Amino acid sequence: MPLLLASLLASCGSSGDEAAPVAPATPGPYQPPAASRVVEQGAVNIRREVIELDGFQAPPNPQKNQATPPGQQRVRVVRYRVDASPPRPARAVVVMMPGFLGGAGSFDAVARALVRRSTEDAPLEAWAIDRRSNLLEDHHGLDVAEHFQDAERAAAYYNDEQEIEGKTFGGFLPQQSLLHASEWGLETTLGDLRRVIEQVPQPERRGRVVLLGHSLGASIAEAYASWDFDGTPGYQELASLVLVDGVSGNEGGPIQQTQAEYEEGGGPAPGGFGSAPGLQGIRAGSVYFSLPLLGTQVYPVASIVAMRSAWKPAEISEDGERDRLLKTLLALKEVPRMTNRAAFGLAFDARTNALSFAAVNCGEASGGAMTEYDSLFGVRLLQPSDPTATYDWVNFDSTTPREHTALPELARSWHEGPGLDFAEWYFPQRLPADMAVASSLVLKPTDWPAAEYRMRAYHGASMDLPILGHAAGLMGGEEGRFDRLRELVSGVPIGADRPRAGEPRSSDRAFATIGAPELSHIDPLLGADVPGSAVGAWYDRLASWALEHSPPGGVALP
Repeated sequence: MPLLLASLLASCGSSGDEAAPVAPATPGPYQPPAASRVVEQGAVNIRREVIELDGFQAPPNPQKNQATPPGQQRVRVVRYRVDASPPRPARAVVVMMPGFLGGAGSFDAVARALVRRSTEDAPLEAWAIDRRSNLLEDHHGLDVAEHFQDAERAAAYYNDEQEIEGKTFGGFLPQQSLLHASEWGLETTLGDLRRVIEQVPQPERRGRVVLLGHSLGASIAEAYASWDFDGTPGYQELASLVLVDGVSGNEGGPIQQTQAEYEEGGGPAPGGFGSAPGLQGIRAGSVYFSLPLLGTQVYPVASIVAMRSAWKPAEISEDGERDRLLKTLLALKEVPRMTNRAAFGLAFDARTNALSFAAVNCGEASGGAMTEYDSLFGVRLLQPSDPTATYDWVNFDSTTPREHTALPELARSWHEGPGLDFAEWYFPQRLPADMAVASSLVLKPTDWPAAEYRMRAYHGASMDLPILGHAAGLMGGEEGRFDRLRELVSGVPIGADRPRAGEPRSSDRAFATIGAPELSHIDPLLGADVPGSAVGAWYDRLASWALEHSPPGGVALP
């Protein structure tokens, strides 16, 4: 379906001297949130559009004879662009694939930072992907709360199952209701991604489309570049590849599992949470990943805590669901009194949150003692330890040394936008299972993953596009983690018809890496855009990379 048919025509926004978020108008009667609106005003006004496209036609679950319903063969893209009508031709389009348990909201800050760096001659766009599983989420309570800027409406909807604006929460989807999602693996995900990239006219893709992946999304981006799309390698229709704190790590290597291991399971689960089911177990009913001890219900609870932090930061809320979340994340027997911003900061700061894939460096607690303890994940963390204290939060820019992510930016990623948030409630188990056996990027059609399961990651050794790698907290800031990929393409200079055609891989214009050990896994996506900071420098580098590897001019998009 063309972008023109899916997108809403936009009107021009007003200008301002400094970048600022755009608050909703005084709420009247509830209306579903607009798919298109200006979300930031400043030197560059930024419009966000939420668009759904027809996706890849996933096959049915062969064990259960369950096919994906037509309404779920869809993919969502969140488009950030300079606000103008008609849209200005884009110099480059950065398409962003999220990682493990990630949604499009996780890219909100970096997407706006890219568009903010647009110039009159070189507008930039950022398109954040929501995988098809994100469309399964019931965001009605969050959308209503967003409209009224009242987090308690969402709490009543999800926690108390109250009717809100004509609808009652039907509960979280059981695994057995999603047996068809067993086939939402690498082939389906890359097919959906291709539908998004196809919104850019074919002659322009090689010069305009930058594919960025974060964490597991970086491995997915590598796979896309190496994939064979009916004879066309994915990299031939990309301008460059950007890998943020993630990489396959097996580029050019052997298949890492036997067919029996892939089908029967037993290997490590994503994030190190126990063992993963094999394909047979996935098809039998272990379709999506659920966080141990936290479950699927953690996601709307986190969004509610984010809303309170955004709208009533200094207030103290009483919420049993929130306290259950904090007891688990912080290993607490009892939760002391704390402001809403403290509750949100403690839940997600890297020094207190054991889930590193969701942690940021966003400040520090104040008002009471913080004590070190040994977490279940083997790292030393802090927890509030004074039951008589009332804890508050010191934002990132008031700590010594200054940290990297503003709490309001993090909160925004968890709640702002129609149907959007940071997380993926029903992350398909099939996707990391497939990625594990396609990770070499050099499969042959006769190899079992290709012959039996249509994994066509054939072309990794011939990728001729520029590659930028950014190593942050998950990779320990170690630029050497990209060495296997560098070696795989070492004999392939930048290809013809590219701005840096002929550049060897020894040039940092052909293969560049950045080490940022001071940043957490999420700081490169949601960090504050502060000039001279590690995050600001990263946003600058990302924008300059997109411009450097796209020709002058632009592509007209609907």
